[in-house]
Amino acid sequence: MSVAAVRMAAGIAASVVTLFAGTAFAQQYQAALQISPQGGGHCIDVPNHEFVRDQQLQMQDCNNSPGQIFSYDPANMRLTIGGLCIDARGGQPGDLVRLWPCDGGANQAWKAEQKGEFTKLVGANGLCLDIRYGSTAAGAPVQSWNCGDSEPNQLWRLQRK
Repeated sequence: MSVAAVRMAAGIAASVVTLFAGTAFAQQYQAALQISPQGGGHCIDVPNHEFVRDQQLQMQDCNNSPGQIFSYDPANMRLTIGGLCIDARGGQPGDLVRLWPCDGGANQAWKAEQKGEFTKLVGANGLCLDIRYGSTAAGAPVQSWNCGDSEPNQLWRLQRK
């Protein structure tokens, strides 16, 4: 193979790697996680913007504050905020979700499934990101729970920022 052919192949390979790396990076985006109107219309919030290990999450009026802007990476199915991952704890129905250092574990994977104009976030053991007791009140805690077909407290709008 000639030197020119080797250089061309190397250039093409570098372009392909750059293209895929750029595509993977572009897939991650920032979003507020707003529940359906029937689920109360609130956004997931980090109480007092305290991005600390084991912090539980709650529902609050949407206000675009730093405590409501999450990053979602569909390739890794990871939701993050403040350098921490959204973690389903033990992965059992009713476990409150929390912030936890990202470790790549199954409790930190949230697969986005499109449901009409909304998205279900399915996590560990096939459980969905859910508002405890279907509450529509501000301050309601966020948990993982058995997925339903059209539960309004499991239908999210990922509002890109």
